[in-house]
Amino acid sequence: MDPSASRHARSQDRAAGFTRLVREVDPHLIDVILALLLTAAALAIMISRSTGEGDFRDDDLLGTALVLLQTLPLAVRRLAPLGVLVVISVALIAHSAIGYEAVQAGTLSSLISLYGAAALTDGLRGAIAGAITAVSVALFFAVNRGDWDFSDVAATSGTWAVAWFAGTFVRIRGEQVEVVGARATRLERERDTFAREAVADERARMARELHDIVGHALNVIVIQAAGARRVFDTRPEVPRDALASIESAGRDALFDMERMLGILRAADEGDEASGPQPGLAEIQALADHVSEAGIPVTVVIEGDRRELPASLELSAYRIIQESLTNCLKHSRASGATVTVRYGPDGLEIEVVDNGRGLTGRQTGMESGGRGHLGMRERVALFGGEISTGPVSAMGGYRVRARLPLKSAAG
Repeated sequence: MDPSASRHARSQDRAAGFTRLVREVDPHLIDVILALLLTAAALAIMISRSTGEGDFRDDDLLGTALVLLQTLPLAVRRLAPLGVLVVISVALIAHSAIGYEAVQAGTLSSLISLYGAAALTDGLRGAIAGAITAVSVALFFAVNRGDWDFSDVAATSGTWAVAWFAGTFVRIRGEQVEVVGARATRLERERDTFAREAVADERARMARELHDIVGHALNVIVIQAAGARRVFDTRPEVPRDALASIESAGRDALFDMERMLGILRAADEGDEASGPQPGLAEIQALADHVSEAGIPVTVVIEGDRRELPASLELSAYRIIQESLTNCLKHSRASGATVTVRYGPDGLEIEVVDNGRGLTGRQTGMESGGRGHLGMRERVALFGGEISTGPVSAMGGYRVRARLPLKSAAG
């Protein structure tokens, strides 16, 4: 490994570790340490000069107390930002008005308190902090015994203004980040809710369909059994055929229940009118209906058509129906093809249109549309596979699903 690359990697690791450490430290503890450091610096400055110079008063107990009021309140600036700014500003002005020479650590503490009052409060309190500082700066120059000219006043005022604007910027930026974060959280929650509702609606719909399928099978069983009972003594060959029909209907109903009942929820009644459930025999009628709506649809049947479980035929029909509905709504296509392939161990469905290419529709599967979620549920019901996506960058869209029959054979 390159030594320079290794050193760079170690440097990055140390920087990342330091960043994590800073994030984990309690910010209140940082304020306390900052206040103590500034207090120590202020006391060191006062001790080093021992006596006042020029017209300034000698540092005594009162002067020391006022200096401590300029630095120590920073320890609680996150608890009361505006109050800390007022205390430090008053102490700074009083210290200068009495005649003491300014201590640089106290001046720095005033800047930090102004920044905190602008960054850690709301807009109104931030504006009040700016007004308090403007008055404080004016009073400081009015009572100070130093020899000040216009450039000193401008430089000092500009420094405090920069601190206030920096704090205000940080506050506004933080508020924007919070708003964006709250919006993202809300959208995530709404998307999850939408997906759950879509799945619940589709399962409720399938539950109604299961009710109709199994109900039809039970009606066949009852009718066949009743007919067999009436002619049991006079025509013994009829009950044998009836029992075969009962066995076939019972097997189909049991297969449908094993496939669907375990994962479906009870559905609200009355949402859809009751009636015969469609299957693959109605695909041509569906294609004709879509063709009349504006998009010619061609139906291609491959393989030997045979009877399939009612639940599988219904799911296949619904997948084709949803695909053609999306084609009408989104594709701007001039034609579509529906291919149904009967295989030895399953059924394959493919719906292809020649509409527009890469658009929001092409990502519908990932974005959680109700139609795509419904198709996923139906395919998952049979342990099958489904894929959706553009045919090419120039246009076209394809929905392909495979519904296996292996478990049915078992």
